[in-house]
Amino acid sequence: MRLHVTLRATLAAAAAAFLVMLLPAQPAWAHAKLVKTDPAGGATVSAPLTAVVFTFNEMVKQQFSTVVVTGPDGVSYSDGTPKSVDKTLTQPVKPLPAGAITVVWRTVSGDGHPLEGQFTFTNAAPAPTSAAPSSAAPATSAAPMVPSAAAPTVATDRTGDSSDDSGLLWVVLGAVAVVLVLARGAVWWRRRTPTRADRQGPAPDPG
Repeated sequence: MRLHVTLRATLAAAAAAFLVMLLPAQPAWAHAKLVKTDPAGGATVSAPLTAVVFTFNEMVKQQFSTVVVTGPDGVSYSDGTPKSVDKTLTQPVKPLPAGAITVVWRTVSGDGHPLEGQFTFTNAAPAPTSAAPSSAAPATSAAPMVPSAAAPTVATDRTGDSSDDSGLLWVVLGAVAVVLVLARGAVWWRRRTPTRADRQGPAPDPG
């Protein structure tokens, strides 16, 4: 009789010790939980936002994670896929419009348990200014330099043409002067040379 009682007590003590050993390991079997988000749900953001960050109590699987960030216009502003580092999941975003921003997320914990949820926050950050006009200003000021570079070439060509024309003009004028001199010389020579009638003298009087 005492043997049975002792055996039962031993088995009960062993079972209790086994349960005590299992209790510390129980949290390791629990699923991942979302601890916080940045920005938090219901918050108002006054500075430009570049990413939405999720913090969990343990690592999640990046390849099974999706985050959709939607503006008040119904357009998704998620920029690429989320990145998981340690216990955080980061979703880059494009410049957000002002107003209510909705975030819908889904991921999978290390033990394969899916997690999902959504929250909203208000974006009150000023719209980013574009730097395009300032970068285009130097190109506009540099444009007038192109015509000025071609101006000396045109001026040089005109000078060469005028010099050729003036040379040809002097040749023509010289030729005309020579012709005039020769013509005047011929006239002078004909006046000086006596004609045949002058050489024979006056005709005899028939009476």
